[in-house]
Amino acid sequence: MYLRTPKRYQPKKRRVHLVSTRWLWLWILTPLVVGAGYLIYVNADQIGPPIRQAISDGISNAGGSIATLVAPTPPPTTDPTQRLAAADNLWLQGSIDQAVSEYGALLANAPNDIRSHYRYTYGLLVERRNAEALTAAEQAVNANPFSADAWAIRAWALSRSGFFAQAIASGLQALSLDEDHAPALAFMAEAYLDAEQTAAAEERINQALQADPESAEAHFVRGLWNIAVNFDYAAARDDFDAASSYAANLPHFMVERAWADWSLQNYDVGLDTLEQVIEANPNNLDALYALGYFQYQVYGDPNKASDYLGRCLVAAPQNIPCLNYMATVQIGLGNQQAAAESYQRIIDTGTQDPLYFLRAGRTYANLGDCRRATPLLRTGLGLEQESEAPDVERLAAFEEFLLQCGAPLNPQFAEPATPEPTVEPLLVPLGEGSS
Repeated sequence: MYLRTPKRYQPKKRRVHLVSTRWLWLWILTPLVVGAGYLIYVNADQIGPPIRQAISDGISNAGGSIATLVAPTPPPTTDPTQRLAAADNLWLQGSIDQAVSEYGALLANAPNDIRSHYRYTYGLLVERRNAEALTAAEQAVNANPFSADAWAIRAWALSRSGFFAQAIASGLQALSLDEDHAPALAFMAEAYLDAEQTAAAEERINQALQADPESAEAHFVRGLWNIAVNFDYAAARDDFDAASSYAANLPHFMVERAWADWSLQNYDVGLDTLEQVIEANPNNLDALYALGYFQYQVYGDPNKASDYLGRCLVAAPQNIPCLNYMATVQIGLGNQQAAAESYQRIIDTGTQDPLYFLRAGRTYANLGDCRRATPLLRTGLGLEQESEAPDVERLAAFEEFLLQCGAPLNPQFAEPATPEPTVEPLLVPLGEGSS
């Protein structure tokens, strides 16, 4: 067996060159660089500006790339603390109009603040902005579905919009989260009362007062109940006084107390109360309507009445009660044409109440404008005939003015019904809804 052994290293012999090629590139490149430098020096005036521009462009592009790579951070979210404090102060002072604006503006930066959602929705309802309040109430529930306050204020928004069954369901949801939630019980009581379920309303009122004897909402709805069921305006006034004593900043308690004073013939006291309301809340629709009514009905001053009602319509151009009573004042002033236009504006809101079709048609008929009167009277007649309990006197009035215009009484000519109104009527004194 033979072992293979590596060969012993033997250094190679170096070849000797007469001319070395290692530095050949230097001998070739040096003359070229020197020549190019000389040419640049000689032609500096022509070559310099383009080169400088190219360098400047390169620097600008590099700067833009760096700015893009290192973009500034977005500004911080606005701190709502100061605005929230301002809104709370306005609320407690009774400037509900301004407080609502502040709460509405800050909610974008405080989307989960339930108290702000609650007060914002509550204030919209006090201002009779019911459609907006419904949207705001849904946002409150979305902000915190486990808040009894959110479900309670949603119940009131639904009740004020005429959705009584849904309002009661929302109130029950609030009670499932807090069984002693007095505002929820009170809002449910108002829904029952408006739905003419007076026994259920009374039961909820008592439960609310038992849960919280100082609940302003419970005392308020008990006042409404005393008027609707017992016709006891003195007791109702005491209830509204109690509500105001526990929440002196909320104007709707004072407005209802003024109406109770009107029923008790305490006119000056009621007028003073209403003036206090609009001093703090110049655009309060309930107070402006009531002042217009007081000035014309009690004090016989159509000019002051028109002023207050005009302010109401500036704040809410489609407000049905203010339009309706403005027409009454205009008729009293002998301006039938203006009254007809006010009634027409009510029709244009989309109302389905035949009463307003009768008033509008009657006014146009008295003006001799049967072209406008006839379709209004026919539509109103059809709506009255289709109602659950047609008013016999109103049916007779429709027929009377249609005959006055020489129009047939066939209800098949009635105009098609329009959608339900989105503007909710304000509370009006007894007798205001008659024809």
